[in-house]
Amino acid sequence: MISIDSFYHLLGGFLCSTLCVGFLATQSMASLGLDKQSGIQKMHTKPTSRLGGVGIFLGLCAGVYLGKDVYPNDAILGFCLLLGALPVFTGGLIEDITHRVHPTTRLLTACLSSVLILWILHVGVTRTDIPPLDFLLHLPFFMTMLTILVVSGFTNAINIIDGFHGLASGAVMIMLAGLTFLSYTVSDWSLLRLCLLTLIVILGFWVWNWPFGKIFLGDAGAYLIGFCVVELGLLLPHRSPEISPMAPVLIGIYPLVETVFSMYRRRYVRTHPLNHPDALHLHTMLYRRLFAPKGRVATSLGLKNFANAKVSVVLWILTALPTFFACLFSSNTLALLICMALFAYLYTFLYRRLVNFKVQKLSYLR
Repeated sequence: MISIDSFYHLLGGFLCSTLCVGFLATQSMASLGLDKQSGIQKMHTKPTSRLGGVGIFLGLCAGVYLGKDVYPNDAILGFCLLLGALPVFTGGLIEDITHRVHPTTRLLTACLSSVLILWILHVGVTRTDIPPLDFLLHLPFFMTMLTILVVSGFTNAINIIDGFHGLASGAVMIMLAGLTFLSYTVSDWSLLRLCLLTLIVILGFWVWNWPFGKIFLGDAGAYLIGFCVVELGLLLPHRSPEISPMAPVLIGIYPLVETVFSMYRRRYVRTHPLNHPDALHLHTMLYRRLFAPKGRVATSLGLKNFANAKVSVVLWILTALPTFFACLFSSNTLALLICMALFAYLYTFLYRRLVNFKVQKLSYLR
């Protein structure tokens, strides 16, 4: 349960995250960890720190440590997750500082993190409640390979949607709110507290990131929160068989669909390498077609920030919809699969209207 003691444990994590992120946001730190202003995916004009993930990591460490006396089992599980996250977090942090880590190298660090958790906690994709896949999971090494694919894929998916102020962090907080609710429905208080701690620590970053973009997640932060939410999503059905494994998948469907669609677009539409960056994601298309300042006001930094922040609000709603239905149909795998298909249709429908400039009916969002 959540007691007054755990309130201090959550508050400590939040304050540590907020203060650390605030310090990094307000101090130039020379040129350490500053985002590059040039690049096809850049939507800002001012040098900004990419070290927000450092504050989140420290906030999680502080929250887990402060709760160790009251909730020792939570602390063990929390420190195991942080230990598993170290490879991918470190790889992202080196990239944030040097801008010289190849995407393939960062993908390999995500694979290493997934293997570490599988080895430490024996938590992976052990069932899907889809008979053909569950049959394959009994084959040698298939479960390990699928776990690596799921964890590393989702971890990178959060980095892909990290393009606008508050987008990735806000989306992950919504996902964690869904996992927190599902943990409550099955009375898994330990997992509930870890989900809630992670959400509150990310909130400590979010208050600096949205709406003005004082600091960015960076690769380290995006990988860290992506890794945390996918591992917590794997833990939930592992610990509570009454929850369908597809419920956490539906909760995280937006970045997953974004990633798969981006791979298809790059490979078959634009004939580019899969890791070739572009500015054709749903969030960038929303910005360009609906929210980007036009005419004489196009150079206004304030208006650009305001437009940037509005994109995130629209996509938070897009994240909240499947999260709601995942909580509603948490034990019904068929209904969850239907919801996934409907979301994929909604995504492609919206994307095509944006690409083809058929967005008049959405102009009220401006």
